Amino acid sequence: MSTPADSVLRDIAGQLHAGPGLWRTFHDICDLGPRFSGTPSEAAMADYLERRLREAGLPGARRWEFGYAGWRCLRCELSHPGAPPGWGLRPMPLVYSAATPAGGMELETADLGRGAAEDYRRAGDSVRGRAVIVDAEYSFSVNSLHRRRKFLPAVEHGAAAFLLVNARPGRFPVTGSTTAGGSPIPAVGLSREDGMLLRRLGGRVRLDVQVEAAPARAANLIASLPGRGGGRKIILSAHYDGHDCGESALDNATGCAVALELARLLSVHRGRFTNDLEVHFYTAEEWGLQGSRAYVDALSEEEVARIALNLNLDVVAGSPKFTFLCNGFADLAGWVRGALKDEPAHCEVSEWVANNSDHANYVARGVPAVRILAGLDEEDSDCGFHLSPADTSDKVRRADLTSAAGAAARVLCKALESGEPLARTRTREEAGRLMPHYGFAPPPMG
Repeated sequence: MSTPADSVLRDIAGQLHAGPGLWRTFHDICDLGPRFSGTPSEAAMADYLERRLREAGLPGARRWEFGYAGWRCLRCELSHPGAPPGWGLRPMPLVYSAATPAGGMELETADLGRGAAEDYRRAGDSVRGRAVIVDAEYSFSVNSLHRRRKFLPAVEHGAAAFLLVNARPGRFPVTGSTTAGGSPIPAVGLSREDGMLLRRLGGRVRLDVQVEAAPARAANLIASLPGRGGGRKIILSAHYDGHDCGESALDNATGCAVALELARLLSVHRGRFTNDLEVHFYTAEEWGLQGSRAYVDALSEEEVARIALNLNLDVVAGSPKFTFLCNGFADLAGWVRGALKDEPAHCEVSEWVANNSDHANYVARGVPAVRILAGLDEEDSDCGFHLSPADTSDKVRRADLTSAAGAAARVLCKALESGEPLARTRTREEAGRLMPHYGFAPPPMG
């Protein structure tokens, strides 16, 4: 028996595959630049989103402002006296890196390989006062160590600087953030080639990082599409900020383009579904999920209880394979599998917990939340180019982006039409057990 959701989904699927809207929107976003928080590129993206949401028939689109600790890098230089002639090291600061003394400083290096806990234990006190060199890992593997699980032990063991080496060849540095509270030591990312050179040479490096910090304000964008009334709320989200390099195409022009196109296609169905839809675009995600955290933390318990689902889109293309991560909500995973049973695209459903995108702040409040992610456990996929200057639009294939949008639309429409809870809202105590550490973790037992 056909439902209103089935009818809407057929219409949306046809337009996604036949129309140019999604692909054009993706490139429009990339053309705005990397959208680093606090830059004109980020401000231009906020203006673009507000304009596009209103043009889509969502005139109530609004900005939700919040304060955060602003930061920018004025200088980032690294040198080694033994580097071959003409070889210039190309470091890139990690967000919230501390500054060196004016004029820089010289440091002995300490190679800690992977930078796992056992590597720090083995190195012992030899880390103190040195610049530690550790490997970055593919961000989207259940077996990888998140950079913060390498950075925090460096601080705890008294390192004077943190050098993170890209795992992918190509002479481009890796980036990321340190901690939302700020780093007590300078922290920079390097290319695989620069890191291998420093490891081979050993000895001392000269590091000069100068930064500027000041209170700042930013805005999330929120648009509403009411249902028939009396239902709950579905929140579709994506972060619109990026890192200060490349086009931030994978991370996260892909998610923004899908969210914006679904908002446009659903806007003509106002009042048709059981539940209300809100479309949220967060910023400062790359700075420790600050935009979504500010918003979710401000919600009352009554407002939290009204949210049936957060569907978060972050790096949804870069591979033909994408995964619906259900973050320890076994009941939600079962519902998503049912919603996807007729989906032709290659997608998987996982109960693994991931706290490295905006949905994590909903999970922390006990709200059922799903992240759609491309390239899980595919280390050779193009998704590995994110967090680098190589995160550009050529890494995204139109067919992959369209497939992800179609699968997202299927789950979203089914959620909007459901008169029953999709999953049980967790208590704060239960939610606390779902986020044990940075990166990915298996679902808790019991």
